[in-house]
This record gives sequence, C-alpha cells and structure tokens, in this order.
Amino acid sequence: MARATKQRSTKSRSSDDFGESKHSHIEYGSTQGGWDRGAATDFAITTVNVPDRLDTQEVRARAAAADRAPSVRRFYLSDLGRGFRWLVWLALIGGLAWGVTQVVPPLRAAISPAGVESHMSKVLGAPVSVRSTEIRYMPSPRLVVTDMTVQSGFRLPQVSVHFNWRDAMRGLQAASWVLGEARVAPMTLEGQEALALLRSLQKASGLPAAVSVVRFESVEFPGIALLPGRYEAVIRRAINQQNFNAVSLKRLDASGQLDIEVTPASASGASNAKFALFATGWTAPFGPAVAWNEATAQGEFRAEMIKVDSYSVGTRFGNLNGAASLSSDGRGWKLSGNLRGPDLNVEELLAFLSGAPAEGGPARGPAPLRGTARFDLAVAGSGGSVADALQRATVSGPVTVAGAAISGVNFGIAATQGDVNGAGGVTCFSDLDLEVTGNSSGVALRNIAGRAGGLRVVGAVNVDRKLELSGALRSEVMSPRGVASVQTRVGGTVTAPSYR
Repeated sequence: MARATKQRSTKSRSSDDFGESKHSHIEYGSTQGGWDRGAATDFAITTVNVPDRLDTQEVRARAAAADRAPSVRRFYLSDLGRGFRWLVWLALIGGLAWGVTQVVPPLRAAISPAGVESHMSKVLGAPVSVRSTEIRYMPSPRLVVTDMTVQSGFRLPQVSVHFNWRDAMRGLQAASWVLGEARVAPMTLEGQEALALLRSLQKASGLPAAVSVVRFESVEFPGIALLPGRYEAVIRRAINQQNFNAVSLKRLDASGQLDIEVTPASASGASNAKFALFATGWTAPFGPAVAWNEATAQGEFRAEMIKVDSYSVGTRFGNLNGAASLSSDGRGWKLSGNLRGPDLNVEELLAFLSGAPAEGGPARGPAPLRGTARFDLAVAGSGGSVADALQRATVSGPVTVAGAAISGVNFGIAATQGDVNGAGGVTCFSDLDLEVTGNSSGVALRNIAGRAGGLRVVGAVNVDRKLELSGALRSEVMSPRGVASVQTRVGGTVTAPSYR
C-alpha cells in the first residue's frame, strides 16, 4: 500500500509539467493518441460532456429550424389586446361613415335654396324666395344667401351667415340651426320697405339663438328726408334673450357722430315704434346749418306720423329745446311744434354768424348787439311731402332780450339832435321786446320796442338769407319840453350794421 501511494504521488508530480504530459489529453489534429490504451491507469473515465463551438452551432441551428416549422399555439393576452384594438378602429371607421351619411344629406338640404326658403318663411310668417345659396370658406366659413325676397315688402340683396364647423355639427345633431353673426350687403330702402323690415324684427326672434347680431353694412333711405346719407344698422339681442330689442343706426358719411336707436312696435301693433337720437358735432338735415355740439331727441313714429316728444340742441351761444310732430292727412304733411330758447347769448350768436372765435379766444371787436334772449316760438309748416313741410316751416312768436345794448349808435342823442350822424356810442335798454317770424327766406323782426328811461325805440327790421339788414327804427325822447324823435334807416349786415 505504501508503494502504491508513493507511485501515485510520483505520477502526479510528473503530470504537472504540460510539456511532459502524455496521457492526460489528446492533441487535436493528430491521428494517434500519446498513450497506451491497454496500460494500467489510476484515472477513472466519466460521462461529463463539455460542449465546444460546433456543439453550440448545432443547438442554434436546431432552434431555428424548430421556429420555422409549423406549430399549433394557444391565444395569449397580447393577441387579445391586438384584436381588441383592431375592433375599436373598425368601429370608429364605421361610425364615421355612418355619421357622414346622416349629416351630409341634412346639411345639404338645410343650406339649399329650398331649405333656406322653408326655414325663413316659418320664421318671418311670409313667403320667402331665394335665388341661390353657397358655402364659402375664405376668409371664414359662412353661408351666403343671394337675393332674398320677403313677400311682406322688402328684399335683401345678399346675406352672409357666419358659423364654425363645431357648432354647425352640434346643431345638426340637435336638428336645429346653429349659426353666428349675419351680415347684409349694402342696400337702399324706401320708406315702406324700411317699415316692413322693422315690423319683421319681432318675428325674426324665431331665428336660432346663436344669431344674436344682424348687421347691415350700409343702408341708404333715399325716400326719407329725415335720414340723409348712409348708415350702419345693427340688430342685437342679449344673451339668453329671445327677442331682438332694437335697431341701432350709425351715420357713416358725415362729420360728427349720429346714433339713432329704434325700438319696433309690439307684435300686436297696439303701439308705435319708438326712437332715441344722440349726436355730437351734428348738422341737422333741416333748419339752420349749425353744427350742434350736442343733440338729443326722443319720440315715436308710424307710417303716417312722426312725433318728437322732446328735443334739445346745444352750441356755444346757448341751448334750444322743444317738441314737434309731423303727420299726414292723405293729401300732404303738416308740421307743428315749438322752439324754446331759455338763455340764448346774442353776442355769441352774432360772433358765430360772423365766424369770429368763441368768447375767451383771440380779441374781437364789440358786438353790434348784446344781451340774453328768451323766447318760445311756434313752429308750423305744410307740404306734399315731409321734405316740403320742413322746407316751408316757419317760426313765430315773442322774444325778450334782457340786458340789451346796441353798439355803434346812441338813439337818445340822435333823437335830441334830430340827426343820427355823429350820434355814435352805445344804447342800453332796460327792456327790449320784439316779435320774430322766420322761414327759409330769412327773419323778420316786428314790433320792436326798446325802453331806457325817457327813451323809446320802435320799428321793424328784416334779415335775409345773406344776413343783410333792411328796415327802420324810430327813436323818441320824452322831456318836459315835449317829444323829440328821429327816423333811422338800418342797413349793412347782422354782424356789421349801419345807421343813417
């Protein structure tokens, strides 16, 4: 036993040298082994298999072949998810196709001329005809309706109804129209057409709630003398309000600003349409050519009557106010009313007529007449039309001038000397009363009566369209020795009178 153990130890040591090993391994590429197969050995043969590179390649080849071979597999969760997604996409595509088939035909029918005619006839309660309709996309989507004629008495040349696609789709789903602001192309309206359009305003409340604004870009009223020029007309209704409440008119082609708000009569026709006027820097289409700093008026009207309950105009020389009415009896129009001036500054009026600057501006000469006039004149006129009645209008009534003073002549000296020449100066009156009659041809001052102590001045003076004066004044001075008087001819102009 001792010898056997020693021998194993010796062989083990000899095998540590790689170059001397002849039995522990075999060299690849050789045809013979380096040991004797029949010799005795102390090593045991085992079944351990160590794979090399060829073994690995063989395993991979077998796996690839197995993947290519047909096989029967069961469903996995990933397969179910993929199939569900495909079903969702198919459902969306089918729903879109169904929606197109449901939306396009109603949309096409709604925007066709027949569809618009049917809808507007129901809204306005009168037959409506439309020449053509189309959808325009630029600069914004809108439905354009051309030549809409309403049998109740008016015609709209072109109406553009703006909308957005989202609201339009919702409206179609709800079987109703969902539209935006409606714009009407420039047009002209005669008197009866304007009234018919105004009467339809109450019925237009049946339009979809989204149509909260109807804007007339430019409207002219050639047959209405009180509304010259072009106007923008806007009809609005408040949020959550069904009825259109008023029409707002704004002057487009004149200096200054003019706004008129018109409230239509009730649907039953029991009341008249009402109006309210607000203006700044405005020149009225009748009366004196004065650009009023401020102007207001309110009243009511119908086809054969216009009634101004109150009006007020103001400028640098004072305020004027009053009331008026125009009515037709079938043969013509009659004007009646009044013109009240509680504080007319005569000096500023003459400066305005002469083109001089307002008080407080650059220095100006003395005014021919100073004082504060108070009057309440009657206004009347008649004619075959409103324009004729306004053109032939007259004002008449008494006028009182407080603190009156006439510059350029002293009527007291002229009366005592018997000659007005050399009687320059100023004549101050404690009272000055007269009667005024005015029309488009000029102003007549009658029954002039001025008093200042023992002086009395009476007479009459005319003022024509060119502001030229003509007339005579007689001045009298009473004294213990008797009465001295002189006749004075008045000429020149309102702003530069002459006395001789």
